[in-house]
Amino acid sequence: MFNRVMRCAAWLLVLVAASGPARAEESPIGFVSGPLAGVAAENTKHIEEQAADGGGIVRVDTATFSTRELLAYVDWSRLPGGYTWRDTDRLPSLSEMAQRVFKASGFTVLRGDQTSLNGYRVRYRMISLTGAGERCGVFDLQRRSHLIQGVVCAASGEAPLMAVLQGLSIDNVIGP
Repeated sequence: MFNRVMRCAAWLLVLVAASGPARAEESPIGFVSGPLAGVAAENTKHIEEQAADGGGIVRVDTATFSTRELLAYVDWSRLPGGYTWRDTDRLPSLSEMAQRVFKASGFTVLRGDQTSLNGYRVRYRMISLTGAGERCGVFDLQRRSHLIQGVVCAASGEAPLMAVLQGLSIDNVIGP
């Protein structure tokens, strides 16, 4: 399931990087403050799949947001019932996704850490893409059955990851 979501995410980021001006789309994911405040969601997607064990429906919403200087991809996944996410390190996969999207030859981890934000455990990593001008922050926010992950890339300079995350708003789930 996770690999399918990551392949879909990479495809969506490629579309955003190659597309022209965006039109506003309906999405539960948005930004109410910070550098992406009020930016319209693009390439939104809603997926519902039967859980592998047949124990309910896994729901996934994705969206991209872009300005002249920033590109962000957010994936919000929810597990059914009393299920919780396994505590695994998803940051390497997210870093590789950013590398593929920008056709970089590699990436260098500048730093990484973990903290908390609005009741979520946040793991993040700042990376520099080799052969591309972008610097990105990849993130993984987790709480019980909710998983919010994605990438924030800046065309020049370091991506303002924490400022972007602090402005993230998802209907009745997370917000400043």
